[in-house]
Amino acid sequence: MEERTNELKAKTEKIEESRKALTYLVEDVNKTGEELRKVNMEYAAANKELKEFAYIVSHDLKAPLRAISQLTHWISEDYSEAFDDDGKKQMDLILKRVKRMDGLIEGILRYSRIGRIREKEGRLDLNLLVNEVIDNIAPPDNIQITFENKLPVVFRDSTRMEQVFQNLIGNAIKFMDKREGIIRVGCADEGAFWKFSVSDNGPGIDKRYHDKIFQIFQTLVPRDEHESTGIGLTLVKKIIGLYGGSVSVGSEAGHGATFFFTLPKKGKKDEKL
Repeated sequence: MEERTNELKAKTEKIEESRKALTYLVEDVNKTGEELRKVNMEYAAANKELKEFAYIVSHDLKAPLRAISQLTHWISEDYSEAFDDDGKKQMDLILKRVKRMDGLIEGILRYSRIGRIREKEGRLDLNLLVNEVIDNIAPPDNIQITFENKLPVVFRDSTRMEQVFQNLIGNAIKFMDKREGIIRVGCADEGAFWKFSVSDNGPGIDKRYHDKIFQIFQTLVPRDEHESTGIGLTLVKKIIGLYGGSVSVGSEAGHGATFFFTLPKKGKKDEKL
């Protein structure tokens, strides 16, 4: 009888311990749920602030910028005879600065939309997309763009992928310093993901700056030599990052550059032509 009583007592103690553990677990779950709700509320508030910021940038900054541009054009046309060569250069400089500021604003808006605007995914033949990008850029006759191999068909948002290739190919064209420029676009099948490359025989990039070039507003060449917002590669990195991929560069000063980015496959939706 005493043995039976001890067994019941031991079971009762175990049940009580289990009840306490379950109580603690429920409390932890509730606490975690409350913390998650707070995080979601903070995220919603931050997203709202970002939308408001984008609206302010788009309307409150671009409006006076357009007015400055228009006024400068009028002054340049109406008082062109009153300006000497130096005066005309200064007016041209103002217009360039206005254009650069407009480019910065547009870049900020594009950057703020990534991850916030719902994307429209669909079957995308990258061979056709890249050819359209090249046609839109209209490279000069001294630059040849070739495909190392056929690119795959992927299930992605066409606008985002267009931005990626447009920035990479556009940069290669913009900074080309050779009389005969060569740009190559390629892709390798690496199992779970595609590895794309855009290479050129341009000036190259010193290894010291390989990380810097992906930071927003960072440029290696003075903007008066090459008009650049310093946002293009940041956009590329953010877009590819949202897809779960990575971006890198292989280059040495004076020996061209190759930009790589990976794109995880989406099962049978992605295919190789």
